[in-house]
Amino acid sequence: MTPLTPLTPRLSVVVPVHNVEEHLGACLESLARQSLKDLDVVLVDDGSTDGSAGVAREFAARDGRFRVVGRENGGLGAARNTGVAHAVPGTEYLAFVDSDDVLPSRAFELLTGALDKSGSDFASGNVLRLTGGGRLQQHPLFTRPMRSTRPATHVTKDWSLLLDRIACNKVFRRTFWDEHSFAFPEGVLYEDIPVVLPAHFAARSVDVLQDAVYYWRFRDSSITNRRAVVRGVADRTAAVLGVSRGLAGTPEHKKRYDESVLREDLWYFMRVLPEGDAAYREAFLERTGEFTAQVDPEVLAGLPLHHRVKWHLARERRLEELLGLLEFERRSPRTHRVRGLRRRTAEYPPLTAPLPREVLALAPGDLPLEARLTGAEWRDGVLRLTGYGYIRNLPARARRHALKAAWLRTPDRRALPLRLKRVNDPSITARSGQQLHGYDWAGFEIAVDPARLLTESATTTWKLVLGVLGHGVARRGGVGDGGAQLEVHYLDEHTRIVPVFAGGRLQLNAERVQTWLTGHDSRDGVLTLTGETRTRASALRLGHWHSEAAIQVPLARDGERFTAEVPLDELAAVRGRGPVRAPHGESRPADAYSVQLVEPDGKRLPVAAPPGLPLGRHAVPGGRELAFTVSAWGNAVLTDQLPHAYTESVTWTDNSLVLQGLYGGGPAVPLQLRRTGAEEEEVELPVRCADGRFRVESAYEALTLIGEGEWQLSLGEAPVRIPAAAHPVLPAPRAIAGRDVGVRRQSHDHLVLVVSKGAFSCGS
Repeated sequence: MTPLTPLTPRLSVVVPVHNVEEHLGACLESLARQSLKDLDVVLVDDGSTDGSAGVAREFAARDGRFRVVGRENGGLGAARNTGVAHAVPGTEYLAFVDSDDVLPSRAFELLTGALDKSGSDFASGNVLRLTGGGRLQQHPLFTRPMRSTRPATHVTKDWSLLLDRIACNKVFRRTFWDEHSFAFPEGVLYEDIPVVLPAHFAARSVDVLQDAVYYWRFRDSSITNRRAVVRGVADRTAAVLGVSRGLAGTPEHKKRYDESVLREDLWYFMRVLPEGDAAYREAFLERTGEFTAQVDPEVLAGLPLHHRVKWHLARERRLEELLGLLEFERRSPRTHRVRGLRRRTAEYPPLTAPLPREVLALAPGDLPLEARLTGAEWRDGVLRLTGYGYIRNLPARARRHALKAAWLRTPDRRALPLRLKRVNDPSITARSGQQLHGYDWAGFEIAVDPARLLTESATTTWKLVLGVLGHGVARRGGVGDGGAQLEVHYLDEHTRIVPVFAGGRLQLNAERVQTWLTGHDSRDGVLTLTGETRTRASALRLGHWHSEAAIQVPLARDGERFTAEVPLDELAAVRGRGPVRAPHGESRPADAYSVQLVEPDGKRLPVAAPPGLPLGRHAVPGGRELAFTVSAWGNAVLTDQLPHAYTESVTWTDNSLVLQGLYGGGPAVPLQLRRTGAEEEEVELPVRCADGRFRVESAYEALTLIGEGEWQLSLGEAPVRIPAAAHPVLPAPRAIAGRDVGVRRQSHDHLVLVVSKGAFSCGS
C-alpha cells in the first residue's frame, strides 16, 4: 500500500466517475504512477449504475491518496464541483481528470514544475487523442496552441489559446481558482467553456507546454461526438454566449473571441446541418441567430469568404440554400465561380436569391495559387520536374488560360530563369477535388541543368518560383509537395544537389561537401564513427532532436581522416528528453540525433552520408538499437530506437506483392497497415522472420480487400522504413481488380501502401 500523503498535499485531482467501468482502471493506474507523488485524488461517484464505484473503492483501499465521495447523478459539472468542495483544504494546485482518459506519467510533474518556476495562475499542456486501438495521435484542436512551450504568456498575446478550452489538460493554482469563485455549470454539455475561457482572460499569466500531458480517449458513443443533436447546439451556444457577454467590457477581446466562435465552436454545428433533423435545424438557426445578433458587424464582415456567406444565409434563415451550399461544398470544397473584372465577386450555383456584394466580394487571398510538384527524376544528368499550377476558381481549360513562367531564386534575390513546357493533363482536374472548374492545362514540365546551380559559395539555396496568369489575374509563389519522390544527386564525389521541401515549398541546394561519414561500429560500450573532413573541425557533436541536449566528444585527426568515440551510456542518459509524445511518457519509439562536426570557433558542420554508406544497426540494452540513416538533406542521422524493419526490395510477382529486408525485432509479428482519418482502420498481413530478416508476401486477392487510401506500414511498434540506398527499388504501381495499388515513400523514408481508383495517385 502506498503510504498516506502529508496533511496538505501539493495537488488535488478531481475525477468524476459515472458508468466507466471498462476504462476506469487504466485512468486510476495512470494517476497512481505519476512521478509527482504528493497527490490528493478525489473520486466522485456520480450515481454510477455499473461496477465503476466498486473499482474506485477497491483502488482507494489500495492507495491512501485516493478517496471516494458518493452523490446522486447530476452530471459532469456537478460532480467536479463536488470534488472541489471535498478536496483537502490548503492544497497549492488543483486539476481535473475525466475517468475514461489517461495521463502520461510526468504530466503533473511538468505542469506544476512550470508553475513553480513562473508563478503563473495555471499551466496547460498538449493533448493526444487515444483511439480505440490504443494509438496516440496529435489532437488537431491543440496543434496550434501547443506548438511550442511558452511560459508566462496570455491569451491576449497569443489568440490561438482560444482553442485551448478544456479543463483536463491543466493544473490551476488553487488561490486563483478560489479568488474568481470558478464553478462548472451543472446539467449541461460543454461545461468546460464557461470556466476555462474566463480563466484564460482572468489569469495574470499562463504557462503553455508542448509536452503531451493528457491522452483524451475518443469514444464514438460520446454525445459530444454526435453534434447534430438539439441539446448539443443549445448548450454550446449558451456556453459561448455567456463568455462573449462576459467580455463586453473589453470590446477588442470580445471581437477576437466572437470570431473564434464563428470559425470554430459553432462552425462544427453548421457543418452537420445536413445530417440533422428538422428540430435540430430549427434549434441551430434559433440559437446561432441569438449569438450572431450580438456580434459586431465588423467581425462578420472580416470572416473568410466561405464562412461569411454561410453565416449570412443562417442569419437570414435561408435554410434550403444553406443546405444546398453545404452539400455543394462537400463535393467541391472552397469552390465558386468568379464574376466581374475589377470588383470580382463569388457566385455559388446553389444560391437562388442574391446576397449583398460585400458578402460575396473577393479578396486576393480568395484566389490563391495552387502549385504542386508531382514528379522529380534525374535523367541524363538533368533534373526533370513535373507538376501543376493554377489559380483556384479560375479555370485552365484552354492553353491560353495557363500562361506560366518559372525561375529559381536565391535569398539574395539572384534569379535563374527556367524553360517551362505547358502540359495538358486531365488528372489535375481530378486531383483538385471539385467539380465546377477544369484545370487540365495547368500542368508543367521543367528541366534543370545542375551545373547552372553551382556558385562560388559552398552552399547555394535556390527556391523554385512559379508564376501563373489567367483571366486577368496574376499569381506567383513557391511549389508545394504533390507526392514527388525527391532524391539527393551527387554530381561528383564531393558535389551534390539536394532537392527538399522546406517550409512546404521546393528548394534546390547546391552543395560542396566538406565533411562525410565513412564508417561506424559499436563494441564494449562505445560507438565509434569514422569519416573525412576538409575543415579545421576538432569535435563531433550529436544533437538530440527532441530537446536541447547534446553530446560532444573530441576528434582524433589524421590529416583529413577523423575518428570519434561516443560512450553509449551518454546516449542512454539523453533518451526520452523533450516533449512527451510516447504512450504513458515512459519511452519514445525513436530518439534522433543530428551528426555534426564542430570547428574551434564553434561553427557546426553537417556530416554527409554519401552513397554506399552501409546502413548501421547496433544493438543496445533495453531491446533497442542504434541506427545510422540518411536524412532528406543527405546527411547522417543517428537514431536510438525500437527495432525497425528496413526494406531492401519491393517487387511484384505474377500474383503477389513482396517486401523483403532487415528486422532485428525478434520473432515474427504481423505487418500492420494502418489508415488514419475520420475512421481509423487496421489490417494485418503475415510476416516471416529469420536470421535478422523479414519477408512479406501478399497475394493480389488479399490486396483487393484493402480499402482506398494511404496505409502506413509498421512491424512491431515501429514503422517500416526504406534506407536511401533502396529508394530506387520502388516499382511502379499495379492495377488490381480495377484499382491501382502501389508502394511509395512518405516522410522521406517511411513506406506507405496507396490504393486508389483509376490512375495511380501519389497523394499530396
